[in-house]
Amino acid sequence: MKKVLVILDKPKHEQIALQRALDFAGKNNVQLHLMSFVYEPMVSAPHMYDVSTDLIAEMKQGREHWMESLRDKYQLPDNTETEAIWYFDIAGWALEHMATHSYDLVIKTAQKQYGKGGFGSIDWRLIEHAPVPVWLAVNTPWIKREKVVAALDPALDNELHQQLNGRVLAAGGDFASRLDSQLEVAACLPFSGILEELGIAPKPEDHAEKMRAMEPVIQGLLDKAGVESSQMHLLAGKPAREINRVVDRNKAKLMIVGRGVREGAGRLLLGNTAERILGRANTDVLVVP
Repeated sequence: MKKVLVILDKPKHEQIALQRALDFAGKNNVQLHLMSFVYEPMVSAPHMYDVSTDLIAEMKQGREHWMESLRDKYQLPDNTETEAIWYFDIAGWALEHMATHSYDLVIKTAQKQYGKGGFGSIDWRLIEHAPVPVWLAVNTPWIKREKVVAALDPALDNELHQQLNGRVLAAGGDFASRLDSQLEVAACLPFSGILEELGIAPKPEDHAEKMRAMEPVIQGLLDKAGVESSQMHLLAGKPAREINRVVDRNKAKLMIVGRGVREGAGRLLLGNTAERILGRANTDVLVVP
């Protein structure tokens, strides 16, 4: 891993993404490229201002000065690049930029607050389309432990699911090592929420038997990926609820979820289960393409 793209928060906000990036860069020999977007629709509106070009230049210059002030405030590494961008579409610009520039990771503060709703539209577009892993940082009220949880898909009869699990485990082993953390894996056997509501969900002993059968299969995935897990969480129920419950209970600093399980328009799309897991996340997530 050589270069990380960091999409900064607005100057008035706490710089969560930058803090994550600096912590990561401090443990790994990577270069940071910091992007800050500035845009004011009224200034760009036709015939609104006679000197709109001068205003745009002035606003960009102000943002560039702010970014330079970050070098001393946060003791940025000497090779850190900074760039102020005047554009209205953050996700669109970033995706076009990544199409012609080489990055290994994107870090951005999630457009959500702890315990409140899902990600914003910018987050989802990066999740769906970024060619590299996307790290979305979430500020939590509790101190995160040195744990990384990789969410696996137990539907192993599908080649795409097997490939997905392999990519998630590879990323899990890599990031756990880079973050000096323990890797844990979680897999949830789903059952119908409708059956649960009707009170006719499968019996606990049935789940226990299926989970016992799943353990050697998950261990086989770990062995194939050449990754060691400090703990294996085998669950049953609604995956979004159960996996996030494990992540929250263990105060994990990062949850890793795979993106590609459905094919469409020549690419891999986010699966429904992964989307629900991400939507309920209360900690940082890493989405692996």
